[in-house]
Amino acid sequence: MKKKQYIPPSFRAAIRPAVTFSPNYKKILTTETITMSCDGGSTIGGGPNYIWYKDNSPVHNGKSYIIQSAGTSDSGSYRCQTRPGEISDPARLDVSDGWVILQTPLYVYEGDEINIRCHQRLGYFGGRTRFYKDNRVIADWTYNAEYYIGNVDGTTAGTYRCGKQIPGQNIYYDEASVSVEGKSRISYIRIIWQHLYTDGVTLSPDRPSVIITLAE
Repeated sequence: MKKKQYIPPSFRAAIRPAVTFSPNYKKILTTETITMSCDGGSTIGGGPNYIWYKDNSPVHNGKSYIIQSAGTSDSGSYRCQTRPGEISDPARLDVSDGWVILQTPLYVYEGDEINIRCHQRLGYFGGRTRFYKDNRVIADWTYNAEYYIGNVDGTTAGTYRCGKQIPGQNIYYDEASVSVEGKSRISYIRIIWQHLYTDGVTLSPDRPSVIITLAE
């Protein structure tokens, strides 16, 4: 059976695009690779064209933007824009030339399960790791380089820090702040955009709301 679903005039705001990272960390080391994707966007004019901006300057066209062998100059605030003008919120990428970095997800939402990773430079063996939250030890010299947090809530927010032993060298530290947002809109964007795109629905200025048919 199929049912009709009404899409109100405010729908376009609900599918404003969003930037996602793969791997899903907002900090990486130099020489590493990251893929940025632009999820969502309206279908006005027959489908989106994508423009990427770094610190408000255009840098790439296409749904995905791949940075290979990243350098510190790739650090910055990234946005994607779809035709005819919807633009995402900024997504901050930091590229470090250090020995150890603490990696946290780009977005953290209530109800998520996340891993915080104490990551060392490629080619070097990482020894034991200690994790802190707000200056309190939460995992003491473990051989696991990741700290798992299940069912994220408001108490998850805070400043995290890790120390990692690099055999033959020193203990290196890094820290990162984690903020927790409400329910994720990324999955909602993907679901709605998929329905619009696969059903061939086009929004236009003289057609501010449409009916789409969804399989039940």
